[in-house]
Amino acid sequence: MPTPIDKRSRNDLDLFVLALIDSGVSAPDDLQKVASLSTSGTIPALKRLLHGGYVVQDERGPRYRTALTITSEGWYYLKNGWRDLVEYGPSGDIDTDLRVALVALWAGADRRLVATFMNRSGEKRLAAIGRVEEEVEPAEIPPLAFWYKRLRATSKEAILKGESAATLAVVTNLPKAQFAKLGPSRKLPRS
Repeated sequence: MPTPIDKRSRNDLDLFVLALIDSGVSAPDDLQKVASLSTSGTIPALKRLLHGGYVVQDERGPRYRTALTITSEGWYYLKNGWRDLVEYGPSGDIDTDLRVALVALWAGADRRLVATFMNRSGEKRLAAIGRVEEEVEPAEIPPLAFWYKRLRATSKEAILKGESAATLAVVTNLPKAQFAKLGPSRKLPRS
């Protein structure tokens, strides 16, 4: 039976791209240049945003560049879409959780709520260490296979500890008051 797809990764990326468009990164090429997002992820996100009516393309400018503008539906989605993601909890992926946290701050969320979310993200990684240790069984397997599994588990544990520490460091470095001033402070347009 196939595993259900976690839609958080699409929603968080869609919302993050929408927030970037709101912040002035409105050309598809700039999403890669300015925000270091891969085109393989942003092109489908832009298509979903266009198809969903959250953004519209402006007329082509110099060098055939097309800028994007957020629609009233897009403003509403940006202002409220992050709430379900935070309530659902951290995904376990640093990039996904970081995008959710930044979109929430951009949309005006309370910094303490976002800090709690990121703390839970770090705790989730630490909890995964126990599952890594369980994966290595001292069963009757050839020594080479045993040591391969054991050393992979050791490296996976170190990576999880590092990711947890990085996530917790993010909490202390979250933007403070300046984000509230930069976010979509405009009132939502009437539909």
